[in-house]
Amino acid sequence: MKGQLQELGMKIINHKYDLAKNIDKVKVQYGEKPSVLTDQLLELRGELFSYFGEALFNDLKDSEEQFVAWGKKNGQLAVQYEVPLDMALNSTRYYRIVLWDFIRNEINNEKFSVETVLKAASIIDPLLDETVHSFSVAYVENNNRVLGLAREAIEELSVPVVRLTRSVAVLPLVGTIDTHRSKLIMETSLQKCTELQIEHLFIDLSGVPVIDTMVAHNLFKVINSLKLLGVKVTLSGMRPELAQTVVSLGISFEGFSIAGNLYQELEAMGIAQHTK
Repeated sequence: MKGQLQELGMKIINHKYDLAKNIDKVKVQYGEKPSVLTDQLLELRGELFSYFGEALFNDLKDSEEQFVAWGKKNGQLAVQYEVPLDMALNSTRYYRIVLWDFIRNEINNEKFSVETVLKAASIIDPLLDETVHSFSVAYVENNNRVLGLAREAIEELSVPVVRLTRSVAVLPLVGTIDTHRSKLIMETSLQKCTELQIEHLFIDLSGVPVIDTMVAHNLFKVINSLKLLGVKVTLSGMRPELAQTVVSLGISFEGFSIAGNLYQELEAMGIAQHTK
């Protein structure tokens, strides 16, 4: 039986690129569009089929490591090329179909024993399952990493401390402010004002539609923290609803100023100029 397994394994290795091309033929049979078969994709597919062939006459432990490494590598590539996870996982079944179609034909031609076929199945199927698992784990990990980087970039853009003069800056807030974002506002504003040596910060709220009591409380924590750093704070664009929320919380307006219109306030300071 061992000799037959090795023979079958060598046949798979020798036909690895034919098997790789057959995947697209099977995809068409299942109503899917064939892939753009680049040299890289052909090599990746052929590599996996080669591993299946080697697994039939190599040490199983070494084979498992190869399949796990292949799954991880291709999970990363799938994220890099923005392939949806469901589509990527769906394509793995074609490897199984193509491989067993090939083995079935070889069995008919070479009269391999039933024991050889069962042994091949006991080796190939678990290894393919292990490949799918490592692929999925790598995909999720890399996708989460990419999403995390994107989220960090978006969050940084959502709290833009813009320098107007050497010591004056404005923090224009736009959109809904939830508890998470209010915490981010505190961290970023304190950090930026310290880095830029800002003495006067305008926090413009004209683009914020609604602020609940918790967010208002956190916002005034930001103001108090900035005051401790010696930064003068001016709130502008405060809507009547926000003013009512502040009053209901019993928050004192002492220690910072309020401007109805940011442009008029900057113009009064000589920062904004009329254009003719």
